[in-house]
Amino acid sequence: MKRAIMTIALLSALGALFFGLAPLAAYRIFHLGVLLLLLYGVGVILLLVFWDGFPDMMFPGYPKEQVLWWRILRGVAAAGLCLSVVVGGLLSWRIFQAGRLNPPPQDAEPATVVVLGCLVREDGPSLMLRYRLDAALEYLREHPQAPVVVSGGQGSREPVSEAQAMAEYLMANGIAGDRIYQEDQSTDTQQNIILSGEIIRREGLPERLVIATDAYHQLRVQIYAGTQGFREVYAQSGESPWGLVPSYGVREMLAIGEAVFLNGGTL
Repeated sequence: MKRAIMTIALLSALGALFFGLAPLAAYRIFHLGVLLLLLYGVGVILLLVFWDGFPDMMFPGYPKEQVLWWRILRGVAAAGLCLSVVVGGLLSWRIFQAGRLNPPPQDAEPATVVVLGCLVREDGPSLMLRYRLDAALEYLREHPQAPVVVSGGQGSREPVSEAQAMAEYLMANGIAGDRIYQEDQSTDTQQNIILSGEIIRREGLPERLVIATDAYHQLRVQIYAGTQGFREVYAQSGESPWGLVPSYGVREMLAIGEAVFLNGGTL
């Protein structure tokens, strides 16, 4: 049993290291999710290496069972790592439900598409933003009366606001300009929803929302939409590079905690 548990722990550590290093190696992306995956992987491996060997290294010849402080410390560390896996697994299921099992209904009720911004480069929307826009385009073409709010301000390294870049992309792909409303002041997901909601209500747009963003992002968006009184919120999720999903998912879990515990949201 002990060997099986250690094997599973080692495999989980190697998986965490792989998905922590993938964004760095393939995309030169580093964020908190990457750091936490790397720390988890290194932490598990160190714990496995020193589980039985540490007392002998520090206290040669001393009975292992009498090094009580190490037994307590390794137990606490193992429990903390196990808890992080359990909580992560439960949150991962909720994230999957929100992003992949909550599609827009196939009825004739009007809805407003909200596209959440992402990085804009000198040559236009980044790959991840194009994925979001392409998901929105699919819905907008199937529902030619649906309006769309493109939401995102201008970062310090962006040539134009994310809203402007998204509007230009949609128009270049056949969406009429009078269907597009630009929200160009927001700097994070919470502001995306608050400021987009203000436009929707000011302009009298449908309050049934179809959110175009990454699947792992949908749960947090729905939480913030709920705090603003939107009761029908559906996911039109774009593609995501598979190597980035675990690290962004881990980062998203921390942001979901902030949305729930600090900003009044509910799961």
